[in-house]
Parts: sequence; structure tokens; C-alpha cells
Amino acid sequence: MKISFLGANRLVSGSCYLIQTKYKKFLIDCGLFRGEESITRLNYLPFSFRPEEIDFVILTHAHIDHCGRIPQLFREGFNGQVYCTKSTMELCSIMLPDSGQIQETDALEENQRRLRTGETFVEPLYDIEDALDSLMLFRAVPYQYKISIDENISFRFQDAGHVLGSASVELWVKEEDKTVKWVFSGDIGRKNKPFLKNPQRIKDADYVVIESTYGGRKNRPYRQEVKKFFSIIDKTIKRGGDVVIPAFALQRTQDIIYELSHYYNVQLKQLTNKDKKLKKLKFYLDSPLAIAVTKIYRNNPQDFAQKDLRIMENKNQLLDFQSLKMTTTANASKQINRSKRSKIIISAGGMCDGGRIQYHLKEHLWKKESSIIFVGYQAEGTLGRKIVSGEKSLDILDEMVDVRAEIHHLDGFSSHADQDELIWWMKGLKNKPKKVFVVHGEKEESESLAEQFKEQLGFETHIPVIGETFLIKDKKIITQGMIKDSNKELQLNEILTDLNKIRHKFYLLLNELELSGMDNEQENLWYKIKQKVEELQKDIRRVKCLIKENELEV
Repeated sequence: MKISFLGANRLVSGSCYLIQTKYKKFLIDCGLFRGEESITRLNYLPFSFRPEEIDFVILTHAHIDHCGRIPQLFREGFNGQVYCTKSTMELCSIMLPDSGQIQETDALEENQRRLRTGETFVEPLYDIEDALDSLMLFRAVPYQYKISIDENISFRFQDAGHVLGSASVELWVKEEDKTVKWVFSGDIGRKNKPFLKNPQRIKDADYVVIESTYGGRKNRPYRQEVKKFFSIIDKTIKRGGDVVIPAFALQRTQDIIYELSHYYNVQLKQLTNKDKKLKKLKFYLDSPLAIAVTKIYRNNPQDFAQKDLRIMENKNQLLDFQSLKMTTTANASKQINRSKRSKIIISAGGMCDGGRIQYHLKEHLWKKESSIIFVGYQAEGTLGRKIVSGEKSLDILDEMVDVRAEIHHLDGFSSHADQDELIWWMKGLKNKPKKVFVVHGEKEESESLAEQFKEQLGFETHIPVIGETFLIKDKKIITQGMIKDSNKELQLNEILTDLNKIRHKFYLLLNELELSGMDNEQENLWYKIKQKVEELQKDIRRVKCLIKENELEV
């Protein structure tokens, strides 16, 4: 078998791993690249495989950097099944159409700019309809239930404890009467966080592909972080400011709601008359997507830790509380900032690159009495990263805004395991794997985790680059190379696309001339155009040959 690392290599987005056996080609995840422009541009390069040849996809969870290119895969010819947990399937039913709408909006805005400059228009990666149609391919699989694709390939999901429905994947591939077991960690959650179960450790593997988002750091203890969170709220409200929390719609928002429900129902009841500002405090969840995700969480309590589920059910607070107002319309969102009462605003997106959060930041960043609390990872190049990095003036919605509010980054809320927790997870292996591939982390994080695996566990590690491919035979890595070379193939595919577009325009012109009736001068023009078309056909054949020669043979 071959495995190719096609995304989330030395960066934290675009998760995608291509596995090729003698009879099957399939993917583990197919996610969007996110972050600065040089990274997001990767979404617009052609896949380094033919989507119509992919037999199926195994999806670890519903975060867009893991599932966000599935509609694009479908649009370009994929028609196999997408296997995931029930909760992941339900979450994707809202996450992917929302992403489709973003793709359409981004393309529309870009084309409005290109209209002014005379550049060629772009098409969205996919639209809402593509996203909705791709959902027909999804199939729900329970945790710990072994699925056989055929007599040679089977897999099983284990709870990764990262977000609702998140999974690690145990994969068995049999070739020439020998079975190789792969483990793909997906994104690993933290231990002892509220309401989600702890990550399930896996006992054995020949090869492991493990995330390293926080592989080089140690998160502050969760309860300590919660205490600091409420301390910031307390100080901000007492000085007459508001609290704005950029939160990912999936998981981080639900974490915050869970903690605020306890704050409201326990701490506020104990306040004295001197704390009038705190008693008048208003809570807003301002994100239609986060509201929809929260409803799916409430409908899937089977994935909750039983002790926390009982607490929420006893208090009739299944991720909700009386003072929490959910705003779905744009008009209701605008009314939030017109209120003079102290408030806490939870809004998406978590990295501040889009969504209603930008309006709230524009309204509050310049106010020194307010606080902005970041509770999640901020990728390179995002607005959120610029804010937490200390930039003092930022372009938000085409207006320069000075940063005077207090900025806090509480990474202890993260749903990603830190270095110690990732090592704990790997210690669940009873045997030493032949190789551990460290992925889904910025370069320094991956390197730090790989080094700790070597020092503490004696594991042989490797940090792949995008396009790197390995041939596995007899449970050993026989050769290692690139989808040769992966960048060159992408460039050749781009050239091929452009040539086909030019050829199509020539054909339209030829047909137009033929239909209009031609004099001698037009007939000469017709022959010249036809000659150009024939030359283009030769160029296209040459590019196709180059692409074929460029494919990896190992």
C-alpha cells in the first residue's frame, strides 16, 4: 500500500491522507486549508489525485479543516461513501452548507474586485447545493464497531474526546496475506473536560499518524483557566465594559455555555446588592451556526460523559440557561451593541476572519473598558492571530480600528491535547509502532512533539511534508518519495485547465463563423483558428503526458 500526506503537514489545516492499495483508493479526511493567503491558496490547486477514482472517505470529525473539501471532492467526481459517526454526520449537515455559503460569498466579493480590474472571474470552490448534495454520501458508523469495506480493508472508530462525534481511526489493510494496522489520531481532546468523554486510547498499531497542534506546549489546567475567565469577566463588568468572546461554533461555544450556565445559576445567586452590575449582566450567543450546532449537541447526549449529563439534566440545563439570549437575525445582532447594559457576547468565527464577530470587534476593540477573550487556537495570518500578537491598529470591515481593549488568550479552554496529554495517549500503545508520523501542527510544535516521542518513548518519528508518499510492503517502508513532484503536478494541471478553456473559446468562435456564413476573408480566418485549435490539442496531449510521467512510481 501507499500513503500520501496531502495536507496538515507542518501546518494546522487541510487534513487529507490518501491511501492506495491494490484494489482501492481512499482518503482519511478531506479538509480546507485555513490561515494566511499563501495557505488558503492551496484550496484552489487541483487535487493531486482524480476524485472520481476515490472509493470512499473516512472522516474523523466535523471541523472544516478536516471535512471542508468534501463538497469540492463531490463536485469534481467523487461518488463514494463518507464514513463518520452519527454526531459528525449531523454536524456536517450544517457545517458544510455554511461553508458553501462562505465560498459563494468570497467568490462574489472577489469577482466584484476583478470586475473593476478587468481580471478573469473566479468560481467558488463549491456552493451550498454542492454541500447539500454531498451529504447524501454520508454514512453513520457507531464507535467501537468494526466495519469491513471488503475482505482486505476494515476500520473502527474510537472516541477522540475532541468535539462531539470526533473519532480516532483504527485501520486494517491486508495485502499478500499480511495485515498492517494504521492508527490515525484525528484531533485528540483533553482529559477531564466538561461533558465530553475522555479520549479513548488504542492498544496497538504498526504505524501511527498523530496530530501535534499543541505538541510543543503545556496547557494551563482547565479549572484554573475557568477561574481566570470569570475573574476577567468580573473586572470588566465592574469597570463598565463588555466582554466579547470569539468562539468556534463547534465545541468551544458549547464549552463556554456550559461554564456560563454554572456562573449564572450558582455565582450570581450569591451576589450581594452591591453587585448590581453583575446582576444585570446579559448573555448573548450571536451566531446562527453556533446556535444550530448547540441544538445538535443537545440532541446527542449519548456522546456526553454520564456524570456531567446527569448534572445538566437534573438542573434542566442541557447547554442552556435562562439568561442566555440566542440571536439568529442580522437585525437582532445589531441591537446587541445598542444596549447599554453590561453584556457577554459569544460570537463566531473563532479566528475572527469572518462572521458576526468582526462587527463586535469593530464595536469594542477601541474601548479600553472592554475585554476580548480568545479561547481557541489562532492560525497564522488570521485577524485573531494579529490581535493576540499585540497589533495596535487593524483593518476590520474596511475601517482602521485602534486596539485599546484588554486582550486575553486563554488556551486552557482548548479542545486539543497538549504535549503531556498527547504523550499520555501514545502510552496506551502496548507495542512500539514501526513509525510515528507527526502531523497537524506548525513546524515547531511538530518537531517538539516528535523529539519527546523519541526521548520518552523511544519511537521512531517522521514529520511529513505535503506530497510526501510512502510505500509499505511486508509491514515495512520500502520506499519514500514525493507525488513527484507534487507542486509540479499541480502547476501542470493548472496549465491543462487553462488550455482547455482557450480551446473551448476557439470552438465557440469557429461555430459562430460557420453559422453566420463566411466570405473569403472570414474563411481564411476560420482555417487559421482551426489550425490554432489543432496546435492546442497537441499542447494538451503533451501536458497530459507530462502529468502521467510526473506520477510517482514506487
